[in-house]
Amino acid sequence: MQIENYNRDLISLQQLEFPKIVEKLRSLLSTPFGEEKLKGIEFSDDRKIVQRRLDEVMELFGQLDAGNIVPLGGFSDIRRHLDRIKPEAAYLEAEALMEVKSNLQRMMEVAHFFRERKGETPTLQTYAGGIHSHREIIKEIDNKIDRSGEIHDNASSELRKIRIKIRSIEADQAKTLRRVQQRYADYSQDEIVTLRDGRMVLGILPNHINKVNGIVHGTSGSGATVFVEPMETLQLSNQVQNLKIQERTEIIKILKSLTALIRDVRDDIYYGIENVSILDVILAKARLSSELDANMPKLADEPRLKIKNGKHPLLILKMGPESAVPLTLELGRDFRTLVITGPNAGGKTVCMKTVGLLVLMTQIGLLIPAAPDSEIPLLSDILVDIGDRQSLEQDLSTFSAHVVRLKEILEKSAQNRLVLLDEVGTGTDPKEGSALAIAMLTQLTEKQALTIATTHHGELKAFAHQQAQVENGSMEFDLETLLPTYRLRIGIPGSSYAIEIARRYGLPESLVQQAKDYVGEDKDRLEDLILNLEDRIQKIEKERGELSLKLSKAEMSQNLYERQLKDLKENKSSLKEKAAAEAEQILKNANAIIERAVQEIRHSDASKTAIKTAKESVKTKRSEVEKMLRKPATAKPPSEKLEKGARVWIDSLNEEGELLEDLAGKRKVRVQVGNVTMTLDTVGIRKSNRTSEKPKSPRPASAPVVDSLSRGAKPELDLRGLDSQDAIEETDRYLDDALESGWEEVRIVHGKGTGVLRKRVNEFLSRDKRVEEKRLGKWGEGDTGVTVVKLRH
Repeated sequence: MQIENYNRDLISLQQLEFPKIVEKLRSLLSTPFGEEKLKGIEFSDDRKIVQRRLDEVMELFGQLDAGNIVPLGGFSDIRRHLDRIKPEAAYLEAEALMEVKSNLQRMMEVAHFFRERKGETPTLQTYAGGIHSHREIIKEIDNKIDRSGEIHDNASSELRKIRIKIRSIEADQAKTLRRVQQRYADYSQDEIVTLRDGRMVLGILPNHINKVNGIVHGTSGSGATVFVEPMETLQLSNQVQNLKIQERTEIIKILKSLTALIRDVRDDIYYGIENVSILDVILAKARLSSELDANMPKLADEPRLKIKNGKHPLLILKMGPESAVPLTLELGRDFRTLVITGPNAGGKTVCMKTVGLLVLMTQIGLLIPAAPDSEIPLLSDILVDIGDRQSLEQDLSTFSAHVVRLKEILEKSAQNRLVLLDEVGTGTDPKEGSALAIAMLTQLTEKQALTIATTHHGELKAFAHQQAQVENGSMEFDLETLLPTYRLRIGIPGSSYAIEIARRYGLPESLVQQAKDYVGEDKDRLEDLILNLEDRIQKIEKERGELSLKLSKAEMSQNLYERQLKDLKENKSSLKEKAAAEAEQILKNANAIIERAVQEIRHSDASKTAIKTAKESVKTKRSEVEKMLRKPATAKPPSEKLEKGARVWIDSLNEEGELLEDLAGKRKVRVQVGNVTMTLDTVGIRKSNRTSEKPKSPRPASAPVVDSLSRGAKPELDLRGLDSQDAIEETDRYLDDALESGWEEVRIVHGKGTGVLRKRVNEFLSRDKRVEEKRLGKWGEGDTGVTVVKLRH
């Protein structure tokens, strides 16, 4: 796929291997019209244009994700037919008319597909609305041409008459020929009647040719047969030939009438083809986005880049999503220039290419293999210098070619540019190369271009550390395995690890030490410092991952017990309210009884003084009961002496626990309840006697068991080694157990491997209503080998 027409620096596109992205898109096209449209694709730094492009792709991405088949297949290139019929006298043969009809039918299917999904594809309605239906033309072609491409007899009344005459005469001709054949049976090669040049002939043996009265129409290839048209059928044959000419003349009239219908809407069909080609390119983008497991990024309002878990798209296409290590990077906020150092083959160049490709993909409306909260700036150009630029045509060395390219980049660089420089300052004396590289990066930083440069020069590490708006970065290297991890770390310079690798692979220690002496004491101290720092960071990262898991478990436990405590308090409050209501009802009943007693006293002529005394007594009792109901129940401190290790009953929790310290003289005491240690008021704590001391009111069945963590699901499920189906079934059961155990967040360990198990499990989790949200593990949590799931309670 040629890229000469693209409105970006062509050298940069080639060095970033962007044509491979376009070639992949080309392979995903469905129509013969899409390729031409793809060749004219342009990058844009207009926010509205880019956002529209992304929205268009997202709409078709959604259709693919829902399993809908977009009917863009089966088209053929009918533009050559449309070009041919431009002159008024021109017409199409039946086969070409059938091809046009088939394409019109497919265009109708495309338009219908999008009309049925207006709510799901609002942005694409513009293109779908430009694909018009031509039912009358389709119907007219069907009425006049059958599926085999033959004109129907009833295509016109004149054609029908002509064909009836032809059949009648051909029948007479056949009868006559059979009679003649019987007459010349002794001279015939066989009894088969042959058609030569539209005429019925007999195969006569050459030595008997003079015995047959007729016209010779040629001989067989072997010369063993002479084809003769008998004089008896000559006149009939002439009549058939004349009728055939009339038939063809009538057919041409019919073809011209059908062609005229197409010519009248020729421009409209071209317009429909244009819209089909646009939809085809958008569909190819959606298919590629699906292969890359891509997301729509946010568009940055200013030259600021934020990539989160971005992956190199060509690596994904070549080796699968698990082969590409995620890249997280911000550029343009705290610093504008990043200097990346690290060992050879450590991923520095891949890191730069990933950034460049993700920016370019966004600007043509492709979704990118990165987290959806990534932000991509709309830059006017990307300027790249990667690889060996030796020029044989201009007789330039590698270094000279680099200098020429750096000059071009410096002239074009500005605030709204991204500059990617690989091994800047190499190819010449290290000190002079470093000085040139520092000067180059200083100017690019002053011009406010977003710049990423890779290098092995130690001077650039110091430059990045000291210079404002410039930052160090490094590609991580595993000191235990001596292998790169391909992870980028910001703020830390890297080492080439050359001497360390030489030592580990068995070069004599004397040689290694001699090499260190040649490097120099200062450089040696710096490399040792970087190695030491690297080792410490890796240990800290490992410890951080372990602490993160422990913290997550602790937070889950705390949340669980807080909910349990809340439930217990609510149950206690509910019981008090119920008791109060029952007491209130008892009081009302007592009042009614007392009133009836008073009535009886009156009827029995009791004295007024006795009645007054009775009422006063009732009033006093009522006041005492009401005061008792209003007064909160207060638990008494334990009267018995309780020591460390004693089993106690805790009224506030309605649970049994174990004292962790002596109770005597303390207002608060530590108690072990289940797996949790609590500090509680001593009030309401008493010696446990489950058979006699435990309150008779039953514990509500819905109250959670306090030590459910010890008996329920763990916060992590390991699926490694299972096939996809067993893993999904295991995950399904585990989610129920985790919810029942009260976990807020759990970890599903599926491993990295080929990525199949991760994909299947994540597809299941995406559809499960028990899952609030999910994400892949961060660095230190298991990375892409773990999915962290937040549960919906």
